[in-house]
Amino acid sequence: MNLKRFNMFSMENKMIGWLRHVLTAISVLLFVVGCCILCYMAWVLATSITVSRFLSGTLIFTYSVLGVGFLFFMSGLVGWVAGASEMLCVLRLYLMMLILAVAGEIGGIVALNLLQLRLDDVLINGWAEVNQGTRNIVQTNFNCCGFYGPKEFAYTNYPLSNSCYDTIQEVTKETFTDAHQLKQNGCGAPLKFWLDDNKAIWCSILAALGGLQLMCIILCIHIIHKLKDKAGYKRASDKRRLHDEKGAYSL
Repeated sequence: MNLKRFNMFSMENKMIGWLRHVLTAISVLLFVVGCCILCYMAWVLATSITVSRFLSGTLIFTYSVLGVGFLFFMSGLVGWVAGASEMLCVLRLYLMMLILAVAGEIGGIVALNLLQLRLDDVLINGWAEVNQGTRNIVQTNFNCCGFYGPKEFAYTNYPLSNSCYDTIQEVTKETFTDAHQLKQNGCGAPLKFWLDDNKAIWCSILAALGGLQLMCIILCIHIIHKLKDKAGYKRASDKRRLHDEKGAYSL
């Protein structure tokens, strides 16, 4: 009987160890995703004029992306520690953070639907808050200038960046000279079309991240129950050994 209990106890230890490694790996992945988002937003804030308006309460896109990045960063870090240490208190904290994160994400999706925000509104707000480096990447890849086109710079003091110009070669008297031609198309329409065409990809990525969080919740609950059973079995074994020692001492 004791050998059977010992075998069951050993199998539970192996199962907890395997699940712990899976939980740690997923948590590290979520931690890396959070680090990437926070590093990008730090670059955006450090190289744009939005940093001066950060405390104004008007940068909805910036706050939302920072919030998502912070959730992934903190939950991944706590999950990393929880999976490596197998401490019940840390696992419970991680479970609570995951539940709050998933609830917040679901609440954000519901809020977007209730406010009836369209993809155009998100793109407009995002374009206004990102830095010039991000705009240059978009303008170079989509061969465009500005969100609506170069006309949006007509009544502002913002200079046109080099990514708003196409470099073409002109032949004059058997010599080649570089000429710069201003791009006339805005980036709003091609950016929206690109997101619509690749909707399956980025929706799958978002769904995969949500699925990993749900998987972590399930793993956390299972590991917590296994650790509780392990602790109960250990207490029962200690009581049984103490009882046997008392019985042997009385004899």
